[in-house]
Amino acid sequence: MAPKKVPVEEPVEPEEPELVEGDETELETGLKLPLTPNDVGRVWSLDCAAQSKLLTELLGLEAAHPPVARREIICDFHLFNLSHSKMQCLTQRQGAVFHAIMAAILDKMAGWADGASQGASASECFNEFQRLLLIHSVNDPPSRLPIFGVQEARRLTDYTSGTLFKHFLLYQFCARSERDVETLRFSVEVERPILPPALANARQKPSRRPQQTPENQDDGTGISTEEKTAGGAGEDPSEEIQRIVEEKLRMTEARLEAKLAQREQQFMERIAKKG
Repeated sequence: MAPKKVPVEEPVEPEEPELVEGDETELETGLKLPLTPNDVGRVWSLDCAAQSKLLTELLGLEAAHPPVARREIICDFHLFNLSHSKMQCLTQRQGAVFHAIMAAILDKMAGWADGASQGASASECFNEFQRLLLIHSVNDPPSRLPIFGVQEARRLTDYTSGTLFKHFLLYQFCARSERDVETLRFSVEVERPILPPALANARQKPSRRPQQTPENQDDGTGISTEEKTAGGAGEDPSEEIQRIVEEKLRMTEARLEAKLAQREQQFMERIAKKG
């Protein structure tokens, strides 16, 4: 009698844990969230420098964008959008959805989503932004979800219009083009300085300052004895100034009288000619 076969138990696959709201990576509308709501909360709890480092790790920007300049621009783009979401008092889930919408627009603008040789135009990107925002602002599940209210959607539209779409070409250029680096090298010849003269041949030069004598010696008042003597022999400085002023006035008065006489003579000559 043949031995009975021992039944082989099939391995039971472990059930995947059900995602809660803070851990969801995709919505019912099909929008994929690069950052979960919990990730957004972690970013909001850090300072600016730590936020950039965490975003780079969560989004895998080092592998996706090896050039440092482009990686920093893209990181700042996402960081500014998340900061604005926090400033508008949005929830972590709303911040994650808004970040996903802006990330999708960035991919479409740069042509990374479909590998296009050139990115989409500003009108195409704005229409896509409107479509995604409208889908997540209407209560009609599962194709539409009420993630944002009417006022919140309006404020997000105003923000995007004044930032991304106002400088669309600049953002597109930074996302698609590499930064040009130009290195200039110069060869400069520096002449060797002349050797100083030997100190053994140094001679003391005579002083150019006048020697102090009893006649020009200063007594500490800033006026030498010779100047005091000359000043004392003359007249009072105030009288001298008054005399100069009076002389100038007389000269000015004489010039004015001469001009008046000349103009009066010219006037009489014109009258005589007309008569």
